[in-house]
Amino acid sequence: MKSNQFVILFIIKAVVLYIIWYAIYEQWILKVGWLDNIIIDNLVYITNKLLVLLGYVTFVYDHTFGIDGSNGVYIGTPCNGIELMALFSGFVLIFHGDWRNKVWFIPLGILIIHFLNIVRIFALVIIAKWAPETLDFNHKYTFTLLLYFIVFLGWVLWVKKFAVNQIIEIDNAES
Repeated sequence: MKSNQFVILFIIKAVVLYIIWYAIYEQWILKVGWLDNIIIDNLVYITNKLLVLLGYVTFVYDHTFGIDGSNGVYIGTPCNGIELMALFSGFVLIFHGDWRNKVWFIPLGILIIHFLNIVRIFALVIIAKWAPETLDFNHKYTFTLLLYFIVFLGWVLWVKKFAVNQIIEIDNAES
């Protein structure tokens, strides 16, 4: 397969997958809210338990929680990581590779993203207590860039270790 055919096919697959994602998530799951709430509740629960384990006195009110004496943080739907998990999974799904590897690689990637989101929220709660003036910057830039960079590394790992055959086929077709 020539590289331009590969790129066109990749883009077509990405658009089709996005349409499916939009139809299922944006038009149904998001409106119902159950999946988002489960993930947000889990993020709040685990992060709060870690803070309490470290000796902090915390408060939890719905999807807002923090350390006593701070305003805390609110975890909204855009911050729960579902879209990043879908983006990661979609890339692996549409990129060449053995399905046996996709079956374990995608769930592992989702768990890593969820774990990193717990770390991010933990750090934001600490920042909200001790350096609230930097909360907005760290939320918008520091942790967003860090999470996307790690997801990018996951994609690179997939391409280098599990999609080698396709890359070799493209290189040989161009030679």
